[in-house]
Amino acid sequence: MPMANPLSICMVSDDFLPAATGVGTHIKLLAPGLVRLGHRVSVVTTRRKGEPEVEQWEGLTIYRVFTVPAYGFYQALPSGRTLRRIFEAVKPDLVHHHYVGYMMMRVCSIAESLRLPQVSTYHFSSEVLTQPLPMRPFAPLVRRLLVSYNNRFNLVIAPSQNLALQIASEGVRTPVRFITNPVVFGGSSQVTPAERTSDFTVLYAGRLGQEKNIGYLLKAFAGLLKQAPNAVLWVAGRGPEGPALQSLCTQLGISDKVAFLGFLDHPTLATYYAACDVFVLPSLVETQGLVAMEAMRFSRPVIVTKAIVSAQELVEHGVNGYIVDPGSVQDLTDRLVHLAAAPALCQAMGVASYARAEAYRPELVVAATEAAYREVLARVGRG
Repeated sequence: MPMANPLSICMVSDDFLPAATGVGTHIKLLAPGLVRLGHRVSVVTTRRKGEPEVEQWEGLTIYRVFTVPAYGFYQALPSGRTLRRIFEAVKPDLVHHHYVGYMMMRVCSIAESLRLPQVSTYHFSSEVLTQPLPMRPFAPLVRRLLVSYNNRFNLVIAPSQNLALQIASEGVRTPVRFITNPVVFGGSSQVTPAERTSDFTVLYAGRLGQEKNIGYLLKAFAGLLKQAPNAVLWVAGRGPEGPALQSLCTQLGISDKVAFLGFLDHPTLATYYAACDVFVLPSLVETQGLVAMEAMRFSRPVIVTKAIVSAQELVEHGVNGYIVDPGSVQDLTDRLVHLAAAPALCQAMGVASYARAEAYRPELVVAATEAAYREVLARVGRG
């Protein structure tokens, strides 16, 4: 039965299809879910060589705009004329921002001129945005801009309860609502695990950037090898730190035990989630940690650092994994050594992870997001 009051929703993100970050993955689950509820959804995103300006995917319309590569990412630099032409075609009831950058600022101004309600999901903190060395001097400015723009929106969605509190404390006066990231994987029983040895296997997946703190994991893994010399570490992902990390492996004498897998699409990554014994997210800066949530959906224990704002939401220490000190390599080493010697504990923690991951089901996230849209529209008199 058709929806009585379908919405036209315009999502704006520099990353979408193909997804290179957790933001793109988030939208790939959220947008089609809203389409299945009967809404009209469009996504304005980057355009790479050979990609069409307009295409259809999973029932939604993708508009691609002029783009340049910068710091390992693609940055959309659309003209105001292009954006206005897209808005004329889409006729959105609401705009949902997912990425901080030039396009967000241009869209924000145009949406304001059209008096369109705007929602933003706080996927990135200023610390993430200023990780590239040339950007670091601008960290205070970026922090102020983030607060300023979020205060121009009608709602800010935070994918972590702790992050929602943090945003408010930083000066964001706009209402902030917690809605978790979605996770779509069905679990290990539906995926053929990647080939592996019978030895303890550790997995990391994500961008190979400084903020991910992968060197810390490599050093801890080197410590694990002293107790479990046949252990294996899989590192999935790509990024600017790749060559330096491989050099560190050589210095630590662990190159033959560490496999750099490169970028893996989701179906392939799923096979590694299904095959590993433990997932480690060593990040210094992270909002929610989608990859850790995905590993939990595969019934894997997860280890995260206490620097991650959502660490205690993801992990109940000692129940479905561990929360470690990013300043102590020995802390992580000890946890890995303990799990390597206790396969029954790994299995029990994995069961607990899967139970916690039930809250991440996409249909729950889509319903919560739709409800948030309806509340915003009612608040501005458009419901």
